[in-house]
Amino acid sequence: MNDFLARTQEGAAALRRAVSDISAQPQLLASVCEEPAVGTAVLTGVIARVEKTRRLIRPSVLGVAAVAAGHTAYAWSLYRRGARNDALGWGLRAAAWGAGVAATRTQPTAAAVAVGGAAVLATSALAGDPALRTDAGKGIGHGANLLVAAEGLTALRAALQQRKRKARLVRAAEASALVIGHLLLIDGLRRTR
Repeated sequence: MNDFLARTQEGAAALRRAVSDISAQPQLLASVCEEPAVGTAVLTGVIARVEKTRRLIRPSVLGVAAVAAGHTAYAWSLYRRGARNDALGWGLRAAAWGAGVAATRTQPTAAAVAVGGAAVLATSALAGDPALRTDAGKGIGHGANLLVAAEGLTALRAALQQRKRKARLVRAAEASALVIGHLLLIDGLRRTR
């Protein structure tokens, strides 16, 4: 429990650092342009978001491909920085992926959850490597885990589509997790370059 609290405090500190460091904002944007993989991840993230808005219940091939491509780009950036993680880290993500696939196996979102979920959880596994828990890298794992949570909220929103009020609350939580997750991940990748 103490490790959980310590990691939560780390994530909050990383978020405060990313948001409050006004002088870093131009560098953050420049890092997106300077590192092709990060730029690709951001661009495909925008495409995925548009497609999720257009076709939530029956995901498009473009939307699923955009999620997978974006997270493959993030995973490549993390791998280039030495991220590998251990069997436990990968095993936990594999279990989460299996649970997501099982929960949606009869729904139209099943293929999207299987393909996109694998890519998102690979990013999370690499970002969760303890080797990245340096002062510069703090927040990378939290950002990736927020992106996992956002994808889970997308699946929940698709299931709640008929309940408009609840779906709006889930959409707000999903959007918040996406923005904060991308910010933390990009900021951590910039700082560990």
